[in-house]
Amino acid sequence: MKIYLASPFFDEEQLERVKRVEKALADNPTVTEVFSPRLQQVEHLEHGSDEWRDFVYNNDIKHIEWCDAVVAVHDYVGEHVDPGTGFEIGYGKALKKFIVLYQEKDPVTEAPVNLMLTDSLDVYIQNIGKLAEYDFNEKQRNRFENYSFAPIAKEK
Repeated sequence: MKIYLASPFFDEEQLERVKRVEKALADNPTVTEVFSPRLQQVEHLEHGSDEWRDFVYNNDIKHIEWCDAVVAVHDYVGEHVDPGTGFEIGYGKALKKFIVLYQEKDPVTEAPVNLMLTDSLDVYIQNIGKLAEYDFNEKQRNRFENYSFAPIAKEK
């Protein structure tokens, strides 16, 4: 099973988390390869340049198309998912990829998960050990159940 790992890695907390997820996937016997954008930085190109942007975007798109499943890390800041991660989930879903959402933060009190993410995923996991043991060949689905939606504003 080839995995595309979608995750923010913009601060120390996120960096440590994505490293834990990379290790869990590397330890998972049903995973054959992992593409982690964090490990694909192109040092020979100037960060932010047109060439860098083109390479990063096209390389990520190519690997979402290549993978069998997208494993996405939800924990970002509060109720907001990282926009790049959100895009990668959506693109993977549009390509009919198997979607796994991994979250360490509490979905009720720390990091609520938007309905468009919860209902696009195939598996929701909150335990790093379960991610390392998950059988990607069998693809046992589970549904996200920790809803904590804000009320919809009513027009007056």
